[in-house]
Amino acid sequence: MARTTFLDKTLQTIAGVAEQSLFSEQYANRRGLLQALDIRFQIVTFLFILVLISLLHTPQALWLVYGASLALAAFSRVPLWFFVKRVWLFVPLFTAAIVLPAVLNVITPGEPLWVLLKLSRSYSYGPYTLPAEIAVTRQGLWGGIVFVSRVAASVSFAVLFTLTHRWADIFAGLRALSVPRVFVMTLSMTERYLFVFLRLVQDMYRARKSRTIRPFSAAVERNWTASRIGVTFRKSMEMSDDVYKAMLSRGFHGEYRSVNRLRSGPLDLIWLFAVLAGGGALILFERGLTG
Repeated sequence: MARTTFLDKTLQTIAGVAEQSLFSEQYANRRGLLQALDIRFQIVTFLFILVLISLLHTPQALWLVYGASLALAAFSRVPLWFFVKRVWLFVPLFTAAIVLPAVLNVITPGEPLWVLLKLSRSYSYGPYTLPAEIAVTRQGLWGGIVFVSRVAASVSFAVLFTLTHRWADIFAGLRALSVPRVFVMTLSMTERYLFVFLRLVQDMYRARKSRTIRPFSAAVERNWTASRIGVTFRKSMEMSDDVYKAMLSRGFHGEYRSVNRLRSGPLDLIWLFAVLAGGGALILFERGLTG
């Protein structure tokens, strides 16, 4: 069984997800700029930044925001190459399927820049028309650049936020901001037991592989995978019931409590003022670009 099977690759991917998530938490324990701020102020300001990104319409302003995320990553002692890799491994995969068709005159009519394909004539399919020349348009290319820039800036701040904070602190901050306790508790339990179920899947597969003498056919592998999905679902239902009963036996009454103490100081107010002022300056900067 020297060859790597589909299940082997799947198991390696699952283990990589768990390892990467645990590995990333080390950055939250470092002494950096974002780690020193109150989580409540950061939740509010990061949401403001994401809304601000959605309101910007020029690549120059969006790339200034992205540059600010790189500076914050450096000040928070997050390795820049690791941070850039986490962002740009996602952005091309997500945006390619949306942006590439949108730059063509089939989707976005406009001034042609590069003609990619010439047909003998145009074709009509109901309300849709396929032009005789399929080309990249200036308007479509501009919209694609803006879209990719917006996604890159948004993802960079989302990744930076999760890298520099422990999930327990994020949940405590959400509850302090009066987010419904059912929502916070559900997120907390999901995050904690996700790794338990990942380990459960790994253990089931290792137990099977340790008892396997010869490789099975692809059909047998698919049947086994489907059956393990059902077993995992049943075990998750049983575990959720057991955990809830254990919580009730220990005095749980529906209120999510955290051991983390939230304290704000002058640095948090400076951060809040800097973000608001920077956002206003970006809007004025963009208005100056657009005339």
